[in-house]
Amino acid sequence: MLSVLTLIFVVALSMFVTKAATIALMHTGMSRERARFQARSAFSGAGFTTSESEVVVKHPVRRRIIMVLILLGNAGVVTAISSLIIGFTGSESSASDMRNLYLLIFGASLLFFAARSNRLDNFLERIINRVLRQYTDIRPTSFSKLITVMEDYEVVELKVSENGWLAGQALSDLKLTDEGILVLGIYRDDSTYIGVPRGRYEIVEDDRLIIYGKADRIAALSDRADPLEGKVSHKEAVDTHQAELEEQDSEVD
Repeated sequence: MLSVLTLIFVVALSMFVTKAATIALMHTGMSRERARFQARSAFSGAGFTTSESEVVVKHPVRRRIIMVLILLGNAGVVTAISSLIIGFTGSESSASDMRNLYLLIFGASLLFFAARSNRLDNFLERIINRVLRQYTDIRPTSFSKLITVMEDYEVVELKVSENGWLAGQALSDLKLTDEGILVLGIYRDDSTYIGVPRGRYEIVEDDRLIIYGKADRIAALSDRADPLEGKVSHKEAVDTHQAELEEQDSEVD
């Protein structure tokens, strides 16, 4: 029985580790789905041979997270397999085997429902976020990277709720195109989507913007929590973008 309980504990711990790694990867700008895939791939040792692997390997924080997952995953898989074998080969009677089997089924069912529980998921996410902020240098971002177009240009999803400068303004007033950022779409809180929005649309707090631009410029935009400081940052970004355009024009001429 002890070996089966050990197996259940190892699997539960593995789920918690991959959950923590998923959140940590999300804090570096990855979307939840991609972060979950990369975390589970690295922990299980299945590998991640998609084009997203370069995005992970080139990022120093993501690379450290993946390395830790690979090390923990190797130890966890070996422990789980050995515990399962000992649990059924070390017993002396068929009754003991059946008891271990029932216990294994009960534990697996419990872990399955726990993995699908949104309430437990939100609870663990709050705890993991608190631990990451206190004991690591990983800080959350307010955007999730969707596509890397080139090395410096990205398409991301930006949460307006964490950006005080964007909320309450129309696109025409924000003038994001002047700093080299294009708004491709808007997800509303009522599950509606506005594709290629025009300037008359007003950004509200619960919106999620799909935007395109340089990675460093998007990161700077996501940090504009204060409206007054946001105006200064916007002005600096506009001047920088204008200088880049003038430099490109001179190269063409």
